[in-house]
Amino acid sequence: MAARRALLAATVVLCVGVTTACTGEDGPDERNVPDASTSGVAPPSQEPLVAPEVDPGFREILSEGPRRGDRHFGTIELPKGESWVKVNCLSVSKSVQLNLSLETIGEFSVGCSGVGVEKNANQLNLASARKLHFTVSTEESVRWYVSVQIPKE
Repeated sequence: MAARRALLAATVVLCVGVTTACTGEDGPDERNVPDASTSGVAPPSQEPLVAPEVDPGFREILSEGPRRGDRHFGTIELPKGESWVKVNCLSVSKSVQLNLSLETIGEFSVGCSGVGVEKNANQLNLASARKLHFTVSTEESVRWYVSVQIPKE
């Protein structure tokens, strides 16, 4: 019985010692953190995530961000002719798809990198004006801005 208590006491001391060595009172033990310079993972982006630029001769009818995850917008109206849907996005870690849906027109996807800000511009050329619902769908790990631009009148 005494041997059993001694073994139990040694186990408790060992567990407490391991926990203290990893976290200590001053925070994590930096000696246990792997050197990131030797890993195959690229460092995080140094470029900040900002809203897409508005092209000369165009104006925004929708500007949203920074956001994470899904967003359903109300009805937007696109005129006949040229319009642009621009997205700037960045994933927290791995590369993730961001899906854009323009009701009655179609859907498209853009890749959001975990390494740097991705900037995407998609041109629409409509034969007639349309009112439609616009939706952005992606994982919560993705931060994004979206801009829908039409010609100035």
